[in-house]
Amino acid sequence: MSLRRSTDRKTANLVSPNGKTPKIANSFGLPAGRAYSCPGATATCQRVCYAGRLEHGKGVREFVARNLDQLIEQDRAGMAELLAEMLTDFRTDCERARSKGATVPLAFRIHWDGDFFSLPYAQAWADVIGANPDIRFWVYTRSFDPATLDVLPALGGLPNLTVYLSVDPDNIAAAEQARRRHPWVGWAYLAETFTAGREVLADQPGKRYPCPENGGRIPLISGKGSACIRCGICPSGRGDVIFSISKR
Repeated sequence: MSLRRSTDRKTANLVSPNGKTPKIANSFGLPAGRAYSCPGATATCQRVCYAGRLEHGKGVREFVARNLDQLIEQDRAGMAELLAEMLTDFRTDCERARSKGATVPLAFRIHWDGDFFSLPYAQAWADVIGANPDIRFWVYTRSFDPATLDVLPALGGLPNLTVYLSVDPDNIAAAEQARRRHPWVGWAYLAETFTAGREVLADQPGKRYPCPENGGRIPLISGKGSACIRCGICPSGRGDVIFSISKR
């Protein structure tokens, strides 16, 4: 058994010389939706979920479903072992590229698709994140409401992990309560427009940034690298981020 990493043009830590293709798989996905790995899915996110749309691509659904099928058969220790093996392969790919002179940050995006589906699963991720302190991890999650599933207590105290609550008008009250309990989390707020998002976040603490790729200010991927690695806001957790459904 082995989990499969994904290549993601937006998050890639190494791209091809022509700036079009990710060279290292540095993200991980599960199938989206309440029936699968997203117990905190809202009506808004189900309406616009980009990852769910990508699952319609050839073989994508089977690819991420295989990951979930393997994980749900395991307890916390078993899931941690599978995740650790996957990250060992990721590290090997990075070291191989570095040996050839490439500049490769150890950056890993958790859940380009899907979410934390159980507390033991989140705890397993915390185990392997803690065991890999030189890898920078970042994740967006809707699993922060005690009424459904709250994994935030399992993910606190990890300096190499940035956690963003995926927030929209449907779950903002739960997000406000979660931030009071866990002030270290960031918000990734999804609004119809950037202006609407700024208005909602005006009273929130700290800085806020419109996603530059979502707003068309930097490309998804180019010869200069992927959007997330070039921008660096989400991996570093410098502040809240606004995403616009309309991209304006």
